[in-house]
Amino acid sequence: MPIDKRDWATIAILSLVFFLMATWNLGMNSVPLSAWQSSRGESFYIDLGSPENVSAVYFLLKRGNADLKVYTGYPGNWNGEIPAPIQDYYSWKKVRINRETQFVRFAFGVSYGEIAEIAVLNGEGKRIVINAIRAETGEDKELMRLIDEQDKVECPPTYMSGTYFDEIYYVRAAEDYINLEEPYEWTHPPLGKLIIAAGILAFGYNPFGWRIMGVIFATLMIPVMYLLGKKMFGTWIGAFVPAFLLMFDFMHFTMGRIATIDTFVVLFSLTSQFFFFAYFQDVLNRGWKASTRPLFLAILFFSLGFSTKWYVLYGFVGQVFLLLVIRLRDLLAIKQGWTAKVKAFFSRPFLLVLLFLVAAAAIYVSTFIPYMIIGHTFKDVYEAQFSMYNYHSTLTATHPFSSQWWTWPLISRPVWLYVSDLPGGVVSTIAAMGNPAVWWFGFAFMLLALWKTIKEKNYTCFFIVTIFFFQWLPYVLISRTLFLYHFYFNVPLLALATAYFLNESWNRKWGKMTGMAYLIGVVILFGLFYPVISGNLAPYWWREQLKWFRSWVF
Repeated sequence: MPIDKRDWATIAILSLVFFLMATWNLGMNSVPLSAWQSSRGESFYIDLGSPENVSAVYFLLKRGNADLKVYTGYPGNWNGEIPAPIQDYYSWKKVRINRETQFVRFAFGVSYGEIAEIAVLNGEGKRIVINAIRAETGEDKELMRLIDEQDKVECPPTYMSGTYFDEIYYVRAAEDYINLEEPYEWTHPPLGKLIIAAGILAFGYNPFGWRIMGVIFATLMIPVMYLLGKKMFGTWIGAFVPAFLLMFDFMHFTMGRIATIDTFVVLFSLTSQFFFFAYFQDVLNRGWKASTRPLFLAILFFSLGFSTKWYVLYGFVGQVFLLLVIRLRDLLAIKQGWTAKVKAFFSRPFLLVLLFLVAAAAIYVSTFIPYMIIGHTFKDVYEAQFSMYNYHSTLTATHPFSSQWWTWPLISRPVWLYVSDLPGGVVSTIAAMGNPAVWWFGFAFMLLALWKTIKEKNYTCFFIVTIFFFQWLPYVLISRTLFLYHFYFNVPLLALATAYFLNESWNRKWGKMTGMAYLIGVVILFGLFYPVISGNLAPYWWREQLKWFRSWVF
């Protein structure tokens, strides 16, 4: 069914609304950058000019670690030692003081950290002006770097002005690629980090710059979702519903706003599925003489996804399975002997698929070019594949917010990405979880689609169900720590399963009324949970009311 002006207008509106929502308070675009390098045995103190009620001192650690001790008092009479070992990557570290003092002393043990800025805050979370900074032995003009960008300090600091969760790996690796240094994060292929690096190069080294590409990719998922729905169901409502559900899903929103690589790979995966479904549908209608261009594009986007995270392989295997099912169906219809059947199996598009896979492999290898520019060889690239595999296959680390694969559709364990308790009884918190209206209803509709596939041999449901289970059930075999966001791949499939049944019933009076009520409920839940999926400030009581289950910790 052709895409008309109404479709393009809907795509534009949905995409624009999501982009504006996702970029709101995404991150600061101007943050402290000049840094002071710490080492062993250094000590200095700051002078606030007069006694102040100091609540805390914040350190913006650029990278590395610092064995630090903090004192109050005055020169020649320091007391109240506070051990404060800190390590991380471009993150604010808080050292509680809660004393009235004019001077604060900092003494370093063995340290290899770059500190970008120091901020002193009072009990109301307001910055106290630092009058002077002085070394205790000799003169260190570089110390001024610690207080030279006070106007860029967020008070108190939140996710807006630093990294959080796995950003410490991916943003650091992106910066390493920009500086032609050995990438800190090596457990996944390079493409995702290179995309983050592109955002930094375009918008600067700041939270907005390293997160904006995630928002752009999450926004692009909206039109792809709409076009896939239109291709599948042939109606405006069939296209609108899945795009709308994805737009207001919590996981899609939250993961699009964090500088990790998951949103990139989900977009590549979804786009691959869009083109594959176009080919799948054409083969069902026209046979194997159908144009292979959509199939090539499906494999192309699979290769981009595989160059970001290997997990995209599961859905691709599902696509191959669908092709094999159609192929075997056609072979069973051949009345001739096995020779004819074998010849038919290896006929068009078998050789073309092999060529497409060779092109996909070439794309994958090409994403390692920046890795080789740093100084690595083809042999290093080859060995890196085994290093990545060994890391994930032997990982034994545990995590308090991990969850088992079978619990994901139930949203039993959100991933708590960030929290900051702020003055005035408010909190900034971010949890990666699903919209209950999208996930719970979507999973129920997925089971109905499975029943419809078996009972009626409905090929649209067959496609949705096959990709869904191929992207979910392999995690049964994975013993390493898993998280709810591994289910992110399947959110578009849940939306499609829901859209299938809403589209079927929309022209009935009860169906339209029920469908509209459901979509309104999706938006209401998004509004209610917005503070805990975005990091925007909210009262403690609001957060507590949203903890529907004991396992919902955020």
